[in-house]
Amino acid sequence: MGLARGIIFFIVLVLGIGFAIQNDGPVSLKYHFGMETPPIPLFLWALLFLLLGLVLSGLWAFFSRIGLHSRIRHLQRAIAELERERDSLPEGGKKL
Repeated sequence: MGLARGIIFFIVLVLGIGFAIQNDGPVSLKYHFGMETPPIPLFLWALLFLLLGLVLSGLWAFFSRIGLHSRIRHLQRAIAELERERDSLPEGGKKL
């Protein structure tokens, strides 16, 4: 598994370097109201937005995980309450 990951990483690295070499011309992004960014090579814009996407998806996953942990705690409390209720039933009332 480690060898396959290493090969895939190497291929992606070579493709990324090739992309950077082919797209080194400066590009300026234009926004509304006449706003414009300073000219930066295209591959840096691609890298910037890739990193931005990674950060945003990481934040999304973090907050989703917090919500899931909250739901797990809520469900564990409900299970404990149902088990207490089951244990308080008379012996003859228990069904298997």
